[in-house]
Amino acid sequence: MAPDHPKIKSVSKVFEKIASQEGFRLVGNVELGRDISLKELEEMYDAVIIATGSTVGRKLGIPGEELANSISAADFVPWYNAHPEYKNLEVDFSDQVAVVIGAGNVAIDVARMLALNPKELDLTDTAQYALDKLHNSAIREVHLFGRRGAEHAAFTSPELRELPKLEYTDVFIDEGEISAAQQRAGSAGEIPKDIKANLEAMAAIATADKKGVDRKLSLHFLSTPLEIKGEGRVEEIIFSLNEVKDGQVVPTGKTKSIKCGLVISAIGYRCLEMPGLIYESGKIKNTDGRIGASNTYVVGWAKRGPSGVIGTNKSDSSEVIKLLISNLTTPKN
Repeated sequence: MAPDHPKIKSVSKVFEKIASQEGFRLVGNVELGRDISLKELEEMYDAVIIATGSTVGRKLGIPGEELANSISAADFVPWYNAHPEYKNLEVDFSDQVAVVIGAGNVAIDVARMLALNPKELDLTDTAQYALDKLHNSAIREVHLFGRRGAEHAAFTSPELRELPKLEYTDVFIDEGEISAAQQRAGSAGEIPKDIKANLEAMAAIATADKKGVDRKLSLHFLSTPLEIKGEGRVEEIIFSLNEVKDGQVVPTGKTKSIKCGLVISAIGYRCLEMPGLIYESGKIKNTDGRIGASNTYVVGWAKRGPSGVIGTNKSDSSEVIKLLISNLTTPKN
């Protein structure tokens, strides 16, 4: 969660309320598989719930990905959110141009954090060490690239509508690109409500008057990263330019190069694998949230994959808890 979303982050108050209830106990510094096994937990408790999320960033799988300043959003986001295990992440903001790869809300959050004026973060709970670095950042251009067309972007429209509200940043989207995406989306019949809202939000950004400021955020689509180049660190990234043919994204044979000093990939997450659990497609194998015939259940991204907002996962988790309760039998001592 980006620190400039204090209203959404207020969900933490719900956790505080639960933690203050009688019978709640927090046991920290315990690692499954190192300090205790899943089998031991299942024997000790009536039910075990795995709610670890998806914390490992998916790899681009391209040459140059391991260069310095090629970073996963799975590392960058906890860095600016003050996660203690990520405070020593090496990030260099000395170049004027940064590239973000991905077409979901995490990519938007990362791009916005890089493109905004850091003083807009001064009253947030951004990690102080990150805030200090951002205040000294030379970045003035941020480019976000998605592999597919704008109609397939996984952003949510509220995230998009917030972009033009950045006081010190101009946001750019090619109007022709959005018009083509609207035509493609409409060719199959009525455009789904969420896609329509996204495309309308992007069209509004494309046609909006610009402020003429020096900070710029540009969104690009139909671009697949091919290679990151540089001598020891990121200096350039090469993209294949794509097109849509018969509903499929295919390369045109043309490429595009961006000189940059930072690349952050936000192309999805998978679960960090833990002993005693079976994984498939980056998530824990389960049936409607139950793991096999055991008394262990899984919720959130660890159950359903890295998709949906807080509300989506909340309602899904409620269904898992109903299932858990229906399966409870004689309580353990």
